[in-house]
Amino acid sequence: MMKKALVALAISGMTMSAQAGALLNEGFDDVSGLAAKGWVLNNASTPAGTTGWYQGDQTQFRAQNGAANSYAAANYNNAAAGGNLDNWLITPEFSTGINGATVSFWLRAAAAEGYSDQIAFGFSDGSKALSDFVLASPVTVGTDGWVRYAANIGGGLGNARFALQYTGAADFANYVGIDRLQVAEVPEPATTAILLAGAMGLAMSRRRKRG
Repeated sequence: MMKKALVALAISGMTMSAQAGALLNEGFDDVSGLAAKGWVLNNASTPAGTTGWYQGDQTQFRAQNGAANSYAAANYNNAAAGGNLDNWLITPEFSTGINGATVSFWLRAAAAEGYSDQIAFGFSDGSKALSDFVLASPVTVGTDGWVRYAANIGGGLGNARFALQYTGAADFANYVGIDRLQVAEVPEPATTAILLAGAMGLAMSRRRKRG
């Protein structure tokens, strides 16, 4: 089981020493090829729908970076009508190193009046089992541009995986995209990080894409 007390999250505006040693850099150019690279795509929505994670639809919005459709997308059809979304996108296993690792990624949703999309995210100790992930509370994904999120995991934990969970009621969801997920080693401890109260903290830093 993950040592929850050693997991900290950075808040917006933190300062951190320069990061080095990229462990993962995924631009989602080919979502169909993710499993071959060690990713886990697990749609546990109930009742099951007709879609899972798939290649981005540029008619909804363009990717944050790269080709117009180079992002991972999911929508309300992950679950049947009246169902609950529970669709997971899980990274390959990576080492937390001595000083920890930072995961950053970009989220965006398509605007539709009366609908919203929620993503939760967090870590496991390297396990693929959904029950082994410790997740933050879901965030409602913005619709007016890509927003960057970043999460930190403490060092000395051995291996880890990072997961994003598309969640919520299918009848009130629409369409969401994930782009440019990166995992990097932290060579030195963060100089101004805030450890949340309790046994484990998950939070995020955000940066909205301009233009």
